[in-house]
Amino acid sequence: MALELNDSQKEAVYHINGPMLALAGAGSGKTRVITERIAYLIKQGIEPYNILAVTFTNKAATEMRERITALLKEKPKNLIISTFHSFCVRVLKQEIEKLGYKNNFTIYSPSDAKTLIRSILRELKINTLSYDEGLFAWYIDRYKNNLLKPYEVEPREEIEKTAKRVYEVYQNYLKGYNALDFNDLINLTIDLYINYPEVLDKYQERFKYIMVDEYQDTNFAQYKLISLLASKYRNIAVVGDDDQSIYAFRGADVSNILSFENEYPDAKVITLNTNYRSTKAILEAAYAVISNNTNRKDKQVIAFGDDGTPPTIMPLEDEREEAAFIADNIQHYAVSKNLNYENFAILFRMNAQSRLFEEALRLRGMPYKVVGAFQFYDRKEIKDILAYLNLFVNPHDEVSLIRVINIPKRGIGSVAINTLNEISIQKNQSLYDTLLDYENIDNIPPKAKVGIKDFIEIIEHYNNLFTVDKNDIERPKLYENINKFLDVIAYHNEVLNSSDTKEQGSKKIENIESLLNGIAEYEKQNKNATLKNYLDRILLMSIEESNEEDKKTGVMLMSIHSAKGLEFPYVYICGMEDGIMPHHKSLAEDALEEERRLCYVAMTRAKKHLTLTYCLKRKKMGKDVDCTPSVFLDEMEKGMPEDMSMNEEEFFSDLKSFLKPENN
Repeated sequence: MALELNDSQKEAVYHINGPMLALAGAGSGKTRVITERIAYLIKQGIEPYNILAVTFTNKAATEMRERITALLKEKPKNLIISTFHSFCVRVLKQEIEKLGYKNNFTIYSPSDAKTLIRSILRELKINTLSYDEGLFAWYIDRYKNNLLKPYEVEPREEIEKTAKRVYEVYQNYLKGYNALDFNDLINLTIDLYINYPEVLDKYQERFKYIMVDEYQDTNFAQYKLISLLASKYRNIAVVGDDDQSIYAFRGADVSNILSFENEYPDAKVITLNTNYRSTKAILEAAYAVISNNTNRKDKQVIAFGDDGTPPTIMPLEDEREEAAFIADNIQHYAVSKNLNYENFAILFRMNAQSRLFEEALRLRGMPYKVVGAFQFYDRKEIKDILAYLNLFVNPHDEVSLIRVINIPKRGIGSVAINTLNEISIQKNQSLYDTLLDYENIDNIPPKAKVGIKDFIEIIEHYNNLFTVDKNDIERPKLYENINKFLDVIAYHNEVLNSSDTKEQGSKKIENIESLLNGIAEYEKQNKNATLKNYLDRILLMSIEESNEEDKKTGVMLMSIHSAKGLEFPYVYICGMEDGIMPHHKSLAEDALEEERRLCYVAMTRAKKHLTLTYCLKRKKMGKDVDCTPSVFLDEMEKGMPEDMSMNEEEFFSDLKSFLKPENN
């Protein structure tokens, strides 16, 4: 049975009108507060139609919807709980034609965007050996996060001048292809709101009550979007924790939450500081670290539960001994306390640290799961099929076209593709429009022309089949027709023939079957299912969500960034050394503060036991290099109450007794 709301939670839930900032400390029941508040607003007579809740992942949005339905005993109609990007897709589908786009726009994933940038680098004759597409993708992402148009970029260095030029060409191509990248979803929505006041007013009247989850993770563009929407009625409630802002590398700006009261001087500020997750000892240690940050709201979360045992700081000789120690210690607790291995998590600052832990766990026959492995929608066979499906909706999607024009092989080689690409640039038209005129192009080999004819017939046929007018009652069956299409092009044979081994081919076929099963399930759950809506849905899910693997019992290995929002009874934070935690690139004060927040997030994942390890030496470039214990460990020990000192000697002694031969 759920605990009653505490006084601070009630204050946040029952606040209706005017701006509110809820500073939600780690483990303080943030999601419950958000869902209880939305349910309360509806019970007070506010129409669900007038409420918007925005979060960062589909998983969080789904959980909120389910909780609210449970609280109200029914699913509220017209309530929008959405990710930032999904909300903007909803707006753009209705309004984007005002900006000169068609509403059947394609959404480019980050890998699609890099493919386009790569072709632009070739066109501009930029040396890709010196600068790859990833660098320019980073610049473009940074510009867009700060709402800078290409003409607004003021380069200071030569590389920035090149980045500006690439950005200009990139945006021109996107517009020509009727395509948007992930940043454009938010930026173009902001453009609509600024340039068309009547559009902004329409959505302000619709969404009179706005809630934003994880506000500390918003970037400038997301902040601007919400600020515009809330500017009329000012019924905005944001929930977050500045101490858990750890995504600066994605553009998150902690100043958005820290300056909320400057934008809304009349805001009600509520601190949710009762922690329902961790013991007092763990929270004391975490506060001893985070309190050293100067750019934060001062607050200390208080444990609702037990005092617990002090965290353990354990020095090890090197990284192999570190991995062996943690694996042995997990096995000790699992066996002696009869615990499942899923109760344990090993957190690391860098993904490269995981290898030795995997080896140590395998050596002992212990099950484990690495979070953040290769994502389903990034597998080649899946991307090939999705590229075709994108073309069926938008034939002018050049990235998708180039990807599959010769899959399966149709005799359309790189020479033919380059020729077609040059002609499309000369004529300032899309590559697909150039393809349509293939018969009048002399220097295309006859075999390639036959392949182009076959390719066009496929695209035209399925474009006509899947392009559905709003008034159409009869909608094409997605699963049936996509499955038939794969048979037509003999894609399964292509996959099997191009695989290195039979086993690899079988796994790829299983992936394709999984994709088709997903399409069938989507179709079953949505009466008005269309290919366009399906593609938008899976694209958003594949980018917004961290990799969600099948649930299985095992020790969880993950980066600290991946661990945010999760909790485990036993947590091990490895590599607590200067240069790793904090990272060697974090010498600047603001970067060091983010590293300290990262350490705080890692520590507050632990419910019962927390162990932090560091190495006396570690191999770098094949040589042993002496290591210095993390500055955060020093802060932790100095800031801890005297009666809660770390007891690694007693801890190590207990472990060694378990490892005696008679216990093995």
